[in-house]
Amino acid sequence: MNIVTSLCVDDTTTPESLYPQLLDISASKRRQVYWQCVAVFFATSVRCNPEAGHILYTNDQEVANWEGIDFRQFLNSIGVEIRTLAFETFRPPEHFITEFRNAFYKLDVLRALSQPEAGQYSLLLDSDCVWTRPDPALSRLVQSDVLVLLDAEPESLPDTKIHGLSRRDMGDLYQELDSNYPVAVPLHFGGEIIGGSRERLAEVAEQLSQTWEQIRQTYPTSPPRFRNKRSIFDGDEYMTSFVCNRLSRPWADASPFIRRIWTTYQNTNVRPSDAQLTLWHLPNEKTQGIPVICRRVVKRDSQFWKLPPAALADYLGSYLGVPHPVWRPRRLLTLATKLPRLLLIAKRLLHRPATAT
Repeated sequence: MNIVTSLCVDDTTTPESLYPQLLDISASKRRQVYWQCVAVFFATSVRCNPEAGHILYTNDQEVANWEGIDFRQFLNSIGVEIRTLAFETFRPPEHFITEFRNAFYKLDVLRALSQPEAGQYSLLLDSDCVWTRPDPALSRLVQSDVLVLLDAEPESLPDTKIHGLSRRDMGDLYQELDSNYPVAVPLHFGGEIIGGSRERLAEVAEQLSQTWEQIRQTYPTSPPRFRNKRSIFDGDEYMTSFVCNRLSRPWADASPFIRRIWTTYQNTNVRPSDAQLTLWHLPNEKTQGIPVICRRVVKRDSQFWKLPPAALADYLGSYLGVPHPVWRPRRLLTLATKLPRLLLIAKRLLHRPATAT
């Protein structure tokens, strides 16, 4: 089984996409943030899955060296294969304003994993996920004849609004795109995980290609939009959910193994039971705990590499706030690293020009 993640950088010729969790970070700094995520993702996976193959797909061909650390060299040293892949097949049209444009790169990676030269079984994850423990049950599931997907909103009812959009709202647009769409209230499948055999991934990739071309031809100048005015190109999950809800073959829910955990101090959904999960998806930690842990994982003589796998969850959680409270010393260290960013944001707000009236 191959464990895979991706790293995509925007080129300088493309209009800037919106990255809501990184609004105050420049494109060059954002690149460093993603390389740090990749380093932590693979380091935790190597600790938990030493027998698996590890592959990074990226369109970034520049030197990745910060604070004396060569991230490409580090990844090679722990057995990660780095494959260069252009971002072209599922790149949103440049005249559409989109959020998370680089997230669509995962669809190019998914297509690559469906090709004959790819391994027989792959698990594709977002780079801001961390592994907390070995889990043979997850490995067996990926290597069975099911597609592994995540129901990202398992507690939502058909009309529950999340970010202004319900699952019924999603279904309304999907039925506009396909009058024979089989599901009135589709599930919202999370984009942070998808796994299975090459053949099952190929089914998804083929459906994505067909859907992509249909939408591009039908909506050449303005993208289809949901009731809340978000575009179907505002994140890859809308497209993959459209495809995966109409697949006829069985799928398995990854929620026993992974959860999307929010760890900001204004918005947190951390649960004590999260400590028992195999994987944490931590969107807020890209600029919080992950950079702090990264400085430890790139040192091969650090405590991170000496701990037994059974102790990893507690160690990682003490930096990432899962499920430890804010006053844990390591979590306070993470907070301290945010002070320069907070001061910069405050300075920008104080010096913002007044709006003309």
